[in-house]
Amino acid sequence: MLEIAGLTIAVAERDILRGLSLSLDDGKFTCLIGPSGCGKSTVLRWLAGVLPDTLAASGRLTLDGAAAEAPHPAITYQPQTDALFPWLTVAENAALGLEVAGVPRREAVARVTPMLAPFGLEGTAGLFPDALSGGMRQRAAFLRTIARGGRWLLLDEPFSALDAVTRIRMQRWLCDRLAAEPRGVLMVTHDLHEATALADRILVMAGPPGRIVADIAVPGPRATRGEADLAPLHETLKSLLLEEEDR
Repeated sequence: MLEIAGLTIAVAERDILRGLSLSLDDGKFTCLIGPSGCGKSTVLRWLAGVLPDTLAASGRLTLDGAAAEAPHPAITYQPQTDALFPWLTVAENAALGLEVAGVPRREAVARVTPMLAPFGLEGTAGLFPDALSGGMRQRAAFLRTIARGGRWLLLDEPFSALDAVTRIRMQRWLCDRLAAEPRGVLMVTHDLHEATALADRILVMAGPPGRIVADIAVPGPRATRGEADLAPLHETLKSLLLEEEDR
């Protein structure tokens, strides 16, 4: 289990997050939703250990009951953009996380190359990112994140830049990958339909300052969820978000 307790993050004496606490179970998919500016992405950046120096943070992180510090090898992070380097090939981009962890480039590329085909990237090892479609770029970014290892994935709106059809395909693809290799996931999204389609659980944030105002389990397995089944949950989530915006 991953736990955050009493997380407060401030800039220039203004709290972005205040006293935020949450826990995440192994192998479960949790979505974090809330209005713009409530600090959703800031939570992920703190967990990933990539907060800018201009932000002051205090709080406790524990993994399986033991105190931990970010960045932590059990936690991997994917930002909003695919962040592929245009001067590196697809294989080199996918291997970058391993390189950062200290694996020599040749060995890192050798490790990720057999993974290209399962990620829908067969034949792209020597290509550069500008030769890929948006969906393929996103898969390459996911491969880089997965190849790094770790029990927890932090995903910051990973599908927001994709067209509607590619987005649906990538959502299904992600679920298939997680079914094959389960990880705990914390994903930020603004899309309520995406959250209810993918998540086992939805955390609703409000702010500023950011805080958790609701913790809702999504009923039923993903494969059996239909729009009609999820309509009441959509209404509940919309009501919560509108209520917080009106405060």
